[in-house]
Amino acid sequence: MPIPLQWDGQPSLAHVDIVETANRLYNFLPKALHRIQGAAGVLPALHAATLAPLAVGGGMAVYKITALLQSQQTQHLVCKIPHQRRIVYTATTDHQTTEDTTHDLLDRLVELADRLTQRAPGLFPRSGGAWHWHDAEGTPRHLLVEEFIPGLSVERLKHHYEQQWMANQLSADLYRQRRTAIERLAVATFVRLWDALDRQLFTSDPSPWNVLVHQPDAMPGSQPVATIIDLHGLEDDVSLTYVVQRLAAVYGMRQDILEDVLIPGVCDALGVAAGKALLRAELPQLEAEAERMRQNLGVDVQQPLVQLIRTLA
Repeated sequence: MPIPLQWDGQPSLAHVDIVETANRLYNFLPKALHRIQGAAGVLPALHAATLAPLAVGGGMAVYKITALLQSQQTQHLVCKIPHQRRIVYTATTDHQTTEDTTHDLLDRLVELADRLTQRAPGLFPRSGGAWHWHDAEGTPRHLLVEEFIPGLSVERLKHHYEQQWMANQLSADLYRQRRTAIERLAVATFVRLWDALDRQLFTSDPSPWNVLVHQPDAMPGSQPVATIIDLHGLEDDVSLTYVVQRLAAVYGMRQDILEDVLIPGVCDALGVAAGKALLRAELPQLEAEAERMRQNLGVDVQQPLVQLIRTLA
């Protein structure tokens, strides 16, 4: 028997209806918790659950779920509700509808989360599953549940460091060091994603908003841990050339970014020797892509990246 849900904040009435319907039809919360915990046997018994909005923009609305078990333990989850418009740019056939694409995407995210849990624990939230149905008017509805990841996004941390610098709480040097370190961590985290997915899949949006850093104020010298919390625009059959180009497009092509963030981040993820060797092996493809871009745009924007890789020993 599903438990009554409580709501905090200002949730959308449409979202409340979707979640309440999923609760009534599927009693999804204990099933999601059971799946995330990797437990066998009896489903966990819930005493109460409260939902509050975390983010309502982007491709999916995100709500935090605070579940109180009958054992008095508290568990946190997130549920994601796709907006009606197409939520990602994915390769699709002409006969596929938005409904087909959304259904397939969410099921694929569940499968990828399961794979990443096995290959790179902590890199992506564990999945609680996805549910699909049609409402009384025949409109398709979807719900995705994932593990809740505490932390701050790389983008928020960059803003936080900037505010500290402007308030004279950080020196200019320390501000640059912290900003560089956190961007390097983001790059390494996304390259780890590509590596864990057989070096074939990558996201077209490796945004600093989509990487959460755990305990960012940990003791100096300790290595922070980061988790990717969203995958937009998954691309198939991509090489390191595509990965590096997308990361450079997001984090910048300035010389200092290339030297202190991009290349070191790749090496952090793959190992220094292996990372440099793979970058050198990709150089012909990078050169061809850079020349094609120069001809199309009239500007040789990727030349700094190509030149730097040529110098790798």
